[in-house]
Parts: sequence; C-alpha cells; structure tokens
Amino acid sequence: MTQTQMVKLLGVSDRTLRSWKTNRNSLYTLLDRLDFNQSEELLSQKDNMHVKKLLENQEYFQEYRSFEKELFKFLVSKFDTNVLKKMAKDTALSKEARARSAYLYTFLTKKPLKLSFSLNKKVGLYHGRKQESGDGLADYYGLLSGVDANRFNQYKTKGNN
Repeated sequence: MTQTQMVKLLGVSDRTLRSWKTNRNSLYTLLDRLDFNQSEELLSQKDNMHVKKLLENQEYFQEYRSFEKELFKFLVSKFDTNVLKKMAKDTALSKEARARSAYLYTFLTKKPLKLSFSLNKKVGLYHGRKQESGDGLADYYGLLSGVDANRFNQYKTKGNN
C-alpha cells in the first residue's frame, strides 16, 4: 500500500505516517505490505453493515447472483458467528432477517437457535426465491430455501460462482 493510500484509509497526516515509519517500524511495515482494497473491506466490516445487507437483502440486492456472491464470500470468511446469534435476537431487524440470521448461524456452527417468534409467511434466504428447496434446516426457521449446497461447495473449491 502506498503512503497516499495509507493516509486515505486511516485518515492520518503524512507527518504521522513519517513518525510511524521511524518510531513504529513494525506497524509501518505491516501497513506497507497490506493490500489497500482488502484493508478497506476489512475496515468496513466493523459495523456489521455487510451482514445486515445479507439479512435484509430485499433492500440491497436485485439479482440472485450478486447476493449469492456476497453470501458465499461472507460464509468462507473468518467472521465471528456470535454476531449472527446476536442479530437473530435483535428486534431492530425484521423477523425475516432474524430468521435468516438464525439459519446462517446454525448452518455455520451446527448449533440450532430457538426463535421467540414464527414467520407468518415463508420467505427465501434470498427474497426473490419463491420455490421451496427441500432444505430441512431452512424449513425449521420458516424459510423457503437456504444456501445452495452444490454452488457453495463449487465456490469453496474453485473460488467462483
């Protein structure tokens, strides 16, 4: 990463960076070796907005493929699954989003969560999916469909969808 990118990413002055270069050599070396785009993405994850986008996907995604790409990238990341557990109980989210969160938590950890509500109308993990997939775990949480296991395994092995 260049010094200009470091300034933009961290919101510090050039003078501060020069100070880090001499006084905190290991920190500066680490920053220098990081990729700017990956660093930006990691910093944006701190507020869990990317997770909320997946859970409330009807507001953010119009195409299934773009949703699936983000979902798979999220599922293979080293994300703290306890955030999903907390979001399943977060009443600020819609019931659909909370059910999706519980489903993803159980999908990743194999530990079922008990929801304090039930959905009046079944929805898919992706809002546009109207067909039942036969996924028993998704059905348990009142969802029509869950993660497409074949496509997810393909993504994990080949890195694409």
